[in-house]
Amino acid sequence: MSIKTLIIFVTVYKEESITAAARKLNLSQPAVSAAIKELENHYSVRLFERMGRGIQKTNAAHHLYEFASHITALYLEMDKDFKKQERATPLRIGSSISIGTCLMPGYIKEYMDTFHVPMPYIKIDSSDIIEKMVLENNLDLALIEGCIHSDKLMAEPFTKDKLVLICSPFHPLASKKTVALDDIKEEHFLLRERNSGTRELAESTLMLQDFLLKPILESTSTTAIINAVIAGLGISILPERMLTDYFKSGKLVPLQIKGIEFKREYHIIYHQNKYLNPEIIHLIEFIKR
Repeated sequence: MSIKTLIIFVTVYKEESITAAARKLNLSQPAVSAAIKELENHYSVRLFERMGRGIQKTNAAHHLYEFASHITALYLEMDKDFKKQERATPLRIGSSISIGTCLMPGYIKEYMDTFHVPMPYIKIDSSDIIEKMVLENNLDLALIEGCIHSDKLMAEPFTKDKLVLICSPFHPLASKKTVALDDIKEEHFLLRERNSGTRELAESTLMLQDFLLKPILESTSTTAIINAVIAGLGISILPERMLTDYFKSGKLVPLQIKGIEFKREYHIIYHQNKYLNPEIIHLIEFIKR
């Protein structure tokens, strides 16, 4: 027997009608009748006598109502109170470093202005750490790029992106629009840390061409890598979204690797068992739009 069954009983008792109770609870009449039958079987009593099209309360119904009315009222009060607390608690949102740098600030600011919600807690870190935090319920949802590594995570795509090979304008390759893999096999690669979404895509795409990336510099900071490329320490493969201003200013030069594209989707992820309250649903739909 569940609390839902008791709520149905209390509603039928008050309405004195299966039909009216079903309408009020937005349930089918058979579902309401089945719940009453479940209670009657559980306690081996008759709660309502069928009188034509109506019903008549029995003494057992009066007795059960004395308890059930208090139990259900307390439950509904508890449910309402905890939902208020949940709405008052800021969302916990995670993001991979690339998305946290380019997209997250704008998304959150516009979302707060649109829905007049409090500032959420935001965690920006590498994709593997963010996934782990979602799995352990330390984050309500997160925005990441690349592959999802757990079948316990739900993933909804919200935009696309691509990576670009870059060098400084003074690099020998800068005069070329397109390069072959042989042109870069001796180059110094400056890459994001292992297990980042950006690093995974670059490595997996080039591995299909039997090209193994061996970085001489690794960093969790995309800005640090960009500055190192500008300084002429090597070349890198980074998200195009983060490089637009550098291309416009001439500080970096994009290069196309012949026959190779680094395309990917960005995803909103959350645990498959996560209760999606209205605030979370609004945020997910807002980002997808």
